[in-house]
Amino acid sequence: MNKSIDPRVTRTRRLLMDALTELIVEEGVEAITVREIVRKAEVNRSTFYLHFRDKQNIVNHMQDDILNKLSESLKSPIYTYELALHDYQVSKKPIQSHTTMFEHVQKHASIYRTMLIEGEFRERITQVIRTEALRYQPSFWEAAFVSNGVVGVILYWLENGMKESIIEMSLWLTRVSLFPLGKFD
Repeated sequence: MNKSIDPRVTRTRRLLMDALTELIVEEGVEAITVREIVRKAEVNRSTFYLHFRDKQNIVNHMQDDILNKLSESLKSPIYTYELALHDYQVSKKPIQSHTTMFEHVQKHASIYRTMLIEGEFRERITQVIRTEALRYQPSFWEAAFVSNGVVGVILYWLENGMKESIIEMSLWLTRVSLFPLGKFD
């Protein structure tokens, strides 16, 4: 039996999540209250509690949502080292999943900029990237190194105003992935 979700439920949850996101960017996670979330979303407090247990529950849902989108951006398309190397050497083409990852981060830049400073979210994003890296590198240590490096690069890019284009960032990450200790050009 395929049970569809009432569009009103989806709309209300989206209103609450959008309000939370705006408040996180404005105030940071710790300062936010349920009262502020419902005021910003223009819903009743009782409506909030129909959808979420408390502030931490909605924060977890928001993080899950954004990290699921990040994970999806990293999965498309699947590549091999040989194919990525060929595409880079022949046409200076970045690994597509790097491009989709940076597009995702740029789209949600304000929330990433705020939340990456928080230890729990930073660990969760690192875990998402590490899981993806393990698909290509069987060594946990290499995947840990890569995932922490990617998160550091994302944070640096965000903190410095995203001056580099998505393609520039994707090409840089592709070069580092393909030639970790070698000369790029």
